[in-house]
Amino acid sequence: MEVKEVEIPACEKHEGFHRIKVKLNWTCPICGEPRGDIKKVKSYDGSLWMICDGWDNPCGHVDRYFKVITEAKTNGLNV
Repeated sequence: MEVKEVEIPACEKHEGFHRIKVKLNWTCPICGEPRGDIKKVKSYDGSLWMICDGWDNPCGHVDRYFKVITEAKTNGLNV
């Protein structure tokens, strides 16, 4: 199983700079297909934006950052 590290917003109200790096199994948690290619995207928290990592899963399932953080806390890769 492939593992990748991404830099994402650490919280919903990131104030333009609160970010974390997490390691993830690079498969969709819903269907098990590979996640998409990592690219730089803008994350807007309602007042400020920042550049972080994002991806579009070919399977069509959307990875929300808050769910990715929960996944990272439980996948055993981020100790």
